[in-house]
Amino acid sequence: MHRFLFSLILLILLGISYAVGEERKEQPSHSSLSDSLNALTIQDQSQTEQTESSKSSIYLQFSTSGLYSLLTDWKKQNLQTDGTSPSTKSFVFGAEGGCVINKYIQVGFGYEYFFTTKVSTQEATGDQINSTFFYGSIKAEMPLESVPDLSLFIDLDIGSITATEVLENYGGLDFNKAGSTTGYRLIFGAQYFLIDNWSIMAGGGYLFGKVNKVTVDGQTWPNYSLNLSGFLMRFAVNYHIPL
Repeated sequence: MHRFLFSLILLILLGISYAVGEERKEQPSHSSLSDSLNALTIQDQSQTEQTESSKSSIYLQFSTSGLYSLLTDWKKQNLQTDGTSPSTKSFVFGAEGGCVINKYIQVGFGYEYFFTTKVSTQEATGDQINSTFFYGSIKAEMPLESVPDLSLFIDLDIGSITATEVLENYGGLDFNKAGSTTGYRLIFGAQYFLIDNWSIMAGGGYLFGKVNKVTVDGQTWPNYSLNLSGFLMRFAVNYHIPL
């Protein structure tokens, strides 16, 4: 009887010992769990660093815009043959390059060429305004967490504007009126990253650029300015080279 009880107790103890051993195998130790958490943290930090670094790039941008300039004097003093004022809308084409420092700041420089539609006026058979804008740019962006790859931005451009009014057969002569000024442009918009290294952007804003002194062969044309200031709509395509 005592031998039987002793054997039963021994079997129970062996069974408990075996069960505890199996449970320890199934459950990771505290150190193993800590190592796993550390590994996940390092991996997450690595992915975050890769994401941040991928936002830094050299970019090349091609843009097109529609600019609705004031051109007050041009409208008043150069009426078309039917007595109406010419359209002051300019078509703008440009290119820009620079550096995306991070997902919040971008700097660059660019060049744009814009022109009005050539019209026939009461004094000239042809009248058109051609302008250039060479500028430096700084852009502040705000990524939207709710929409991946989309960000809002505000862009400030400062540079030199040169405007040229090309006149054909004005009193029997062909000549140009020209002048330059410092231009300022503020644009609000959105940028969206597409496949690979391509992004698109669209925005609207205002250009400040009034040429107060317009000359012809070095002589100032009296009581006349070329006020290119006005609202604009802009669309651009960007190619990014990751750093």
